Amino acid sequence: MSTVTVSQCFNTDIDTVWAQIADVTLVSNWHPSVDFADLLSRNATGIGATRRCNFYDGTNVIEEVVSLNKKHYCFTLQIREFKGPINRFDSHWKLHSTPSGATQLTIVMDYDMKLSILGAAMNVLMIKRNMAKRLNHVMDALAHHLKTGEMINFDTQLIKDKRMNVDRV
Repeated sequence: MSTVTVSQCFNTDIDTVWAQIADVTLVSNWHPSVDFADLLSRNATGIGATRRCNFYDGTNVIEEVVSLNKKHYCFTLQIREFKGPINRFDSHWKLHSTPSGATQLTIVMDYDMKLSILGAAMNVLMIKRNMAKRLNHVMDALAHHLKTGEMINFDTQLIKDKRMNVDRV
């Protein structure tokens, strides 16, 4: 099993951040690679909430909330039906309110590689590093959306140029 962890603080209260990330239909508001999301379950929040993330490159994945603790502002997404050398993929999201009123988001990606030795080599040489880079880019996009309300998309110049107006705490 491999793990990638990223964390970022936002100058936004915890309930505002939670509202954006816990509703599976809102991912296209702030995720720079997601064109749109299809709701595949009855509910957009809670255990069992399921979405299809349709990416700008024409690919997609299914994500389902498989654990949730509203009291502690955390949930786990099981990611499936994706292409690539990854066998199993879980994404753990946890919010923490800081004494200043800011919110820290930590995302932990746990995954298993396919292809035995070749998969392990690919993980060390490129996948783990690229995944951390992409997750940090997603965090920056979420921060920009939370600060400005701007919808993040493939054509957003701030995303493409990596000149986001993001306050780091």
